[in-house]
Amino acid sequence: MENCSPSIIEEKLVNVLAHIWNHVNWRRIRGRRYLDVFEHRLEYAKYEPDIPSVLQRLGNSLSIQGLNLPVEDVELLRKCESEALDMLRRWTKLLALKAYVRAKELRGGERK
Repeated sequence: MENCSPSIIEEKLVNVLAHIWNHVNWRRIRGRRYLDVFEHRLEYAKYEPDIPSVLQRLGNSLSIQGLNLPVEDVELLRKCESEALDMLRRWTKLLALKAYVRAKELRGGERK
């Protein structure tokens, strides 16, 4: 049985979203704050019926061709899908902000 505690689900969601953030070609986004764009696209994707569909929709809406995500994180989110979707739908803006911060940590703060 997987541990579907809220803290673990949040950590995995933030990590997966941070990886997606780092795949985006932000130079193509003009005249808007990157975090606003990411939040709006996540708002658009969060109502998909399952986690893989949410990630696919988010990637497509951000013009990402292929996502290279941590498989173990995605698998845990799939096993705890109802809890993960509920958290994503309730705390979209907070998760997007945490993903932005985590993405900066993952790449060492080299870009904004």
